[in-house]
Amino acid sequence: PVELDTAGVTPRADYADLAVVLEKAFERDGTLIPDAKAIHVERLDAQLRLLAVTGPTATPDLLPTPEARTAYWYNARAAWALKLLALAGFPERIGTEAFSARPVPLDGRTMTLDEVDRLLAADPDWRTVVAAPCALRLRARMPARPFSAEDIRGRIAERFEDFIDDEEHFVIDVERRRVRIPPVIWQFRDRLIG
Repeated sequence: PVELDTAGVTPRADYADLAVVLEKAFERDGTLIPDAKAIHVERLDAQLRLLAVTGPTATPDLLPTPEARTAYWYNARAAWALKLLALAGFPERIGTEAFSARPVPLDGRTMTLDEVDRLLAADPDWRTVVAAPCALRLRARMPARPFSAEDIRGRIAERFEDFIDDEEHFVIDVERRRVRIPPVIWQFRDRLIG
């Protein structure tokens, strides 16, 4: 598990540190800069400490609406995706244990990104988990800025459209008469077919 010292951290719904990190972590074309200095490790760690003591379970009064909670999970997922990649040294490939199954402090408890995905998958809009930010190739791209309660629903729709518009994610193989679908969408196949 990843451990953070959260002594003295006062809970609040604030994503200012994440905003700085996201602005500095990517090239103009959206490529992640694999340099610890470029992602402002101190600012990222400050954001992660805040996310560790704040959340829908730990501080429900700070995130009173479903939109505020979804924005929290999206921002937490983006911040932890960057941190887990940094801890692994920005490898070309990363295993499930080192990424989505690694326990991290979040929302006043220990969680994994897989558990965050399960919470997002329970959202009435099935696109919510598909559009969730991630640094892995077969998932939705990392955001350029943090999410807010006010813009989360519109950004989910935009991010989903961007995701399925990417030929790497949603591949139609005409010659073989197949459609290749990423696992994040495949989990909803029964609902989509229905």
